[in-house]
Amino acid sequence: MFALVDGNSFYASCEAVFRPDLEGRPIVVLSNNDGCIVAANQQAKSFGNIMYQPYFQLAKMLEKQDTAVFSSNYELYGDLSCRMHALLGTFAPRQEIYSIDESFLDFRGMHHWDFMAYGQEIKQTMLKQLGLPVAVGIGSSKTLAKAANNRAKKIKVFDGVLALSDLSEAEQNKLLSGMDVADVWGVGRQWTKRLNSMGITTALHLKQMPAKKVRAQFGIVLERTVHELNGIPCQDMELIAPDKQEIVSSRAFSQPVTHYKNMQQAVARYIARAAEKLRNQKGSCKRVSVGITTNPFKSSTAQYHNWATTSLIYPSSHTGHLIERGKHCLDRIWEEGFEYKKAFVMLSDISDADIIQYDLFARQPKYSDSIKASALMHVLDKINTRMGKGVCRLASEGLDGQISWPMKRHKQSPRYSTCWKELPVVFIK
Repeated sequence: MFALVDGNSFYASCEAVFRPDLEGRPIVVLSNNDGCIVAANQQAKSFGNIMYQPYFQLAKMLEKQDTAVFSSNYELYGDLSCRMHALLGTFAPRQEIYSIDESFLDFRGMHHWDFMAYGQEIKQTMLKQLGLPVAVGIGSSKTLAKAANNRAKKIKVFDGVLALSDLSEAEQNKLLSGMDVADVWGVGRQWTKRLNSMGITTALHLKQMPAKKVRAQFGIVLERTVHELNGIPCQDMELIAPDKQEIVSSRAFSQPVTHYKNMQQAVARYIARAAEKLRNQKGSCKRVSVGITTNPFKSSTAQYHNWATTSLIYPSSHTGHLIERGKHCLDRIWEEGFEYKKAFVMLSDISDADIIQYDLFARQPKYSDSIKASALMHVLDKINTRMGKGVCRLASEGLDGQISWPMKRHKQSPRYSTCWKELPVVFIK
């Protein structure tokens, strides 16, 4: 038996944890640079199709509805996510952290438990100890647990908890018949179109498809999904998250970048963030890519976009080395006279940092396998982990007071749980 525990409107729920005055009010959270709505609680969702819509188009309507609007507060969401997953891990022998607000729990050896009651206990514990509302779906496979979670959130009678093991086969089929095939875990857009063209529009239709036919027309991945919908588990728990094969760092600028120096600082800072993630997974990369683009939605200005890639002789995770190679990429694609809206960097061709294949005829590496270089990066990461992200950085990343392109977050709430200066204060008379 598996459970999927999912935070309800997670970003919006995090904003309400330290703000009891927001109870009952609509809440929305905006994307980078306060662009689009990326999260909304149920009260806000009742306004219609507002998700992923530009905020400026809905600002007046949201104000009339007394909606609380917040910029993305990633520090707050990340901390509450860690607390949520740590607490969920106490409810099962094994746990797979699937996303920032989702965890799979493995109830192996617990077949005789009352899962509906246990699911309610999980839900109430999360609400009492963290203030976060969650939905719990339980099934005999991970796909069924996902489906149960979907039904638990959308059908009020279940009160956020559904254990399919407590239902008969006919009752399970009835629930799956009301679930769109596009909502089945692992079924993407292209498969949805093909399945719909064949008359497969619900999760029940997919469950009842012959496995051999599915494999012949769609492949083994969708065949496994069909087996899982029939209660045959084909996916085990991933107890350790797999290392990333590519690491991307990308954000839009709060205002257009027109000067090369500013763009160079942005690229350097993005590479520094990506390099830190690379070292965290004990990896090294052999390829660095940099891309820049203007605003495609601003047709009144000249448009330009380009990207370049460079390869390293030896894999490296040294921030200075990667910034140096990234600068070479930027030099190749930079064009004056454009208003750039976004830049991205990508580190790829990633391998284990402890395994480097040397070239007999290549020059001695300056950064790779250098004791001093590795020690420097270790100290850099240690300082930033203890004192705060970006406290210690390379000069090429620029100083905060000199940067004109940072992300716009004018409606950001305090970082209640991660910043001493922004701790909530309670006055008692």
